[in-house]
Amino acid sequence: MKCLAVNTANTVLSVALCDGAEVLYYFETPETRDQGNVLLGHARQALETAGIGYDGLDLMAVVTGPGSFTGIRIGLAGMRGLAMAADKPLVGLSSFDLFAETGDGEINIVAVEAWREELYFQIAGQPPVNQSPAVFAEGVKKHTKPLVISGDAAHKLAPFLPAARVVTPPADARQLAQKAMQLYAQDAQAAAKRPAPFYLRPADVTLSAAQNRSIEGQDKP
Repeated sequence: MKCLAVNTANTVLSVALCDGAEVLYYFETPETRDQGNVLLGHARQALETAGIGYDGLDLMAVVTGPGSFTGIRIGLAGMRGLAMAADKPLVGLSSFDLFAETGDGEINIVAVEAWREELYFQIAGQPPVNQSPAVFAEGVKKHTKPLVISGDAAHKLAPFLPAARVVTPPADARQLAQKAMQLYAQDAQAAAKRPAPFYLRPADVTLSAAQNRSIEGQDKP
């Protein structure tokens, strides 16, 4: 099974083309403002390297977030467009699913970068939250089981939970492709439902002075 996978949601943008466990193409770069061109350019280069067209793919995959607002939108829009044009299924996985690390008898915490004081956190089996590392750490200190932290913001939470084990498992487009192929093989119809963005918190939007004046004028009788 050939899968083209893209992650534009987290701190490292990555593109991978995998044929089962074999990696045919891989590219990564630190999160960039030119994500749209990078995504499409390397998706095309991945296919050229493998000597196939979009019709040679079986599956596509994308990270739905949380993470970079711009990255999430670009990744989903780009991969939805490619999947629709090529008539290929598209699997979406969250950042939490991508970074999750399991350990026997441990409580798994995934910490995801949010580019602000608060980060995105999820304890396995519980709803995700958007909190500062200090506040989140206070809430989990009550647990008696050993803690394990993973995710691209694990290093920001670790100082507040010094007893926790920090792990950095590979979590890029290559692993995304592997997990997407596994899910698709288990239940193709469920895995390929139209992926939606996972933002977790509202976007940071600031109105211009002109927009504020316009709104204030509309509010007047």
